[in-house]
Parts: sequence; C-alpha cells; structure tokens
Amino acid sequence: MNPAQFLVNERGHQVVKIGAYVLPSEDFNLARFLRDDLGTTWLHAGGIVGTRRVLDQLDIRPGMTVLDLGCGVGSAMCYVAKRVPCRLIGVDKDPEMLRRARLAVPPELFPDVHYVQGDATRTGFAADSVDRVIVQSVACFNDNDAFFREVARILRPGGMVGMNEVTWRKPPTEAIEKVMCATICETFRGARLAEGWVEKMQAAGLEEATCELHAFTASTPYQLLKEEGLVRTAGIMWRVLRNAELNMRLAAMSNLFSRCPEYFGYGVFTACKPRSTGRGIPRSDGAGAECATP
Repeated sequence: MNPAQFLVNERGHQVVKIGAYVLPSEDFNLARFLRDDLGTTWLHAGGIVGTRRVLDQLDIRPGMTVLDLGCGVGSAMCYVAKRVPCRLIGVDKDPEMLRRARLAVPPELFPDVHYVQGDATRTGFAADSVDRVIVQSVACFNDNDAFFREVARILRPGGMVGMNEVTWRKPPTEAIEKVMCATICETFRGARLAEGWVEKMQAAGLEEATCELHAFTASTPYQLLKEEGLVRTAGIMWRVLRNAELNMRLAAMSNLFSRCPEYFGYGVFTACKPRSTGRGIPRSDGAGAECATP
C-alpha cells in the first residue's frame, strides 16, 4: 500500500488520517514521544536489536576509545560499558538527554565514561583520536557533508563508524514524506535511500562501506520486557492504557508499519577510515556497497 493514501481532504484541509485517527499536522518527534510520553530508553530505529546490529559490526575491543555521537539517554553506552572495558564518550546537544544518560551510566560507577554537550558536526575532539564512532538516528538531523567529514576527521586511521539510520526503501514523493513525518518521525525529512547514505560516507573519505536494510516493526510487550525490564514495562503499559491519545498514536504507527513495509525501514551501515593517509581523499565516484536485506 502506498502511504500517500493516508493523506485525505477533510473540511478543505489536507490531513493524515489512519483509521478514525486524524494525526496532528506538525511533524512528529519520535524520540521525545518515546522518552517523555512512553518513558522508554531505546529511542532509535530497531530498538535494542538495531543497536546490537551496529555494535556487532563495530567489534569494540578493550582499551579502545569509543564515541557515541548523539548518545541520547545513553542506552548504547550503557550496553557497551557493561560488556567491554573501554573509554566511552557520549556527545549530545540536548542537555536533558545528557542528564538522563548520566543517570543511566553514572560516571562514578563507570570512570571511563564521559559526557560532552556539543554539536555533532563540530565536536572539538582532536583529529585521529577515536577508534569507533556510534551513530544512531543522528545523521538525518545534520548537514550530511559536515557530519561525515567530522566523523572521518576524528577517527584514527583504520577506525570504524557504525550507523543505524532511518532509510527509504523506495524514493519518496512529497505526499509520502508528509505522511511519514506526521505518523512515524520527522527524521524522514532527512532520510536517504541506502545508496545515498553510502555515497555520503564515501564522499567524506570513508571506505569499505557495508549496508544492511531492516524493516520497522511495532514493539511487542515481549520486546519491551527485554529492552526495559519488568518495572519500566509495567509503567509504560499503564500509561498507554490510561491515555487514549497514546493508544491512537501507537495504533496508527503499527497500522503504517504493517501496511507499508516496502517504503521505509532502517539501515545498519559501517565504513572505515583508510589506514594510509594518502588514500583518505574525499571522493564522489559513486562506487557503492551492496545492501543486504535479511
């Protein structure tokens, strides 16, 4: 089904309507909805599964310096900190995200964990200073050229970036983009096709790009239990049961996921900084990676 079919005219105005629910006209911020309205901690596409897919590709090892660029509430940092003894640095421009990240991964318990409020395109870190960069639902909010240049600058030669990013499976029309931004997340305004993300990484001088495409799926109670634990899941379910607006929003999202899976999803991407400085020249020759679709 084409998502544009959810765009209808009512009383002389074009609105997004899924079932009987007319969605608010403004773009939807999924991260704030998950954080503030539902109270979840995994704010990225694919939840904990998407994050694991990125981290499995990055092969983070003891002693490495790892930068979580756009760390949000610190879920990925907490996952890594409990498993690998490495130096972790979380960067986010939102002070509320950083406040919650410090609660999730307190520096007094994890002395090698650090937080910095800053711009993802101008981090202030020294060139060639980090071994791994984690990126989740961040590139779509930033100027892509400046963002990937900064990633390439701060990575050490041979270092890797792993990215989990909202990705179009088909080129969107303006109507489809409007439906997606109103229903799922405003990040779709900055989303690209998989080959577009790969091209942007390569243009910044990153090489050996890999790509996997995955479908969005509605979160189940079992998935919530795995991600949030029993107490937090009970609180989330209680909030949903008491709030009709939350119920309708979640139903609309689930409806769109199930009826239009061929249009959108998320991609897990990796790329490396060349080990030889002479090869790390930004290029845009269009040589892309094959994208796997499980």
